[in-house]
Amino acid sequence: MTELAMSGPPRHTTAAVAVEDARMASDILNRFDADERTDIAVYDDPSALVLHPERLDTDVTIFSFNVVRMLSKAHADLVGDFCRDHNVVLLIRSQEFLDSTGFLEFVNGVIFQDATMHRLKDILALARAGYSILPSAAVMDIVTDRLRCDTIARLSPIELAILDQIRLAKTNRAIARSLNLTEANVKTKVRAILKALKFQNRTEAAVFAARQYETIRNAIREQSEGSSDESSEGGDEEPAPAQGRNLTTH
Repeated sequence: MTELAMSGPPRHTTAAVAVEDARMASDILNRFDADERTDIAVYDDPSALVLHPERLDTDVTIFSFNVVRMLSKAHADLVGDFCRDHNVVLLIRSQEFLDSTGFLEFVNGVIFQDATMHRLKDILALARAGYSILPSAAVMDIVTDRLRCDTIARLSPIELAILDQIRLAKTNRAIARSLNLTEANVKTKVRAILKALKFQNRTEAAVFAARQYETIRNAIREQSEGSSDESSEGGDEEPAPAQGRNLTTH
């Protein structure tokens, strides 16, 4: 690991790496030839990079998602300034994509640790040249919808029904009337849905629900059929003896 030098001119590097563990750092280094690795600096204190950016001389900085999230909690303004003044590439796993969308406007590119690591050097070269290597809006919609659709099956039947009502731009009061719920209950469920599917607001949820209408309706139908099957299976069981009744034959 490298520490940021606090005296003397900073050493120029091709890339600065700030990730949460040594194994991830090794995976990045192993993507480079032996003679190229001398120009890669792995920093064990990511905070030093944003606190003292004047001590950093590098073509591109690689932040893992967990590091950026940690830095944003402690130094939100400084992280934004750092990303505006430097070429930054975000390293994420596919399942982190929804959580990372708030950071995408600040970085030059994204590397999916479980999908595009083989293109690491190409992505860094484009970022160093000043190009933005981010998924297009259409691609982002497809990816985020796919991840959210995987989560839909984990919603409860009532949450699915409420999401379907949100699609129609109904208010909480109107949804409560439609589903015979209290308005307070609907409000709580809506918050849970937005959190579970990583929506920024209700409008985003409505647009998604309209786009994925068939997926949501199928999920509602499957859960309904599953409940019916369980009820049917339960009906074949013999009734349990009543408690306290003497069943001995005389």
